[in-house]
Amino acid sequence: MRALRVPPRWWRMAETVVGGAECVAGVAVCAGVRLAALVMAGLGGAFCVLLGYVRVRRVPGGCGCIEWRKPAPTATQTVTWRELARSATLIGAGIAGATAAHADAAAFGQVWFDAGVLAGSVTAVLLSLRGPWRTPVCRRPLWRPGRATVRALTQHPVFQAMAQSAGPFGPPVRHRASGCTDEFWFAPAGSGEPEPAVMFGVRHAAPDGALTVWASLLNPAVPDGARG
Repeated sequence: MRALRVPPRWWRMAETVVGGAECVAGVAVCAGVRLAALVMAGLGGAFCVLLGYVRVRRVPGGCGCIEWRKPAPTATQTVTWRELARSATLIGAGIAGATAAHADAAAFGQVWFDAGVLAGSVTAVLLSLRGPWRTPVCRRPLWRPGRATVRALTQHPVFQAMAQSAGPFGPPVRHRASGCTDEFWFAPAGSGEPEPAVMFGVRHAAPDGALTVWASLLNPAVPDGARG
């Protein structure tokens, strides 16, 4: 609505029309109507174009398309790749549905349809999960845990306070995982090893991955067993 500058009254009407078209297309697809599959692909394409335009324009607010529970809107929230991936899934499903209508064998067409429903359902569920995904015990990010933890650490107030007093720091010179604790050693930017370093201990304590951070000034900088 913000991107297209549509008045609220017209926007509510558009939501009703588009939502009704989605429902009718879904029922018709399940009934095996080939034209409905093409309509579904067209809806997915229209969503991709609109969401891509919103993303390029950096219009805040998000779309709430695939959240299990719609979060409160924030000033920085915007459309992400997950919403675009959902729309692309509709395009793929529509094209696949139209292609399956040409299948000569009814059994093959049914298998194709069942596989598509399963794949689409799994994709929608995975896209709806709010990331990043984390390990069940230590709550570390599953994807590149060290890099993600360093990125979050550098935004933490404890790190920023130490950087003002003992920094600025260069990249972390060593990292060691001890149980659920990640230990990072930082040296002042431009210094060589061995130098006095600040060790930051990091734990992903909260369910949402919020960090618990503590810092110590150590000399020598790096203990045995730590790695770069």
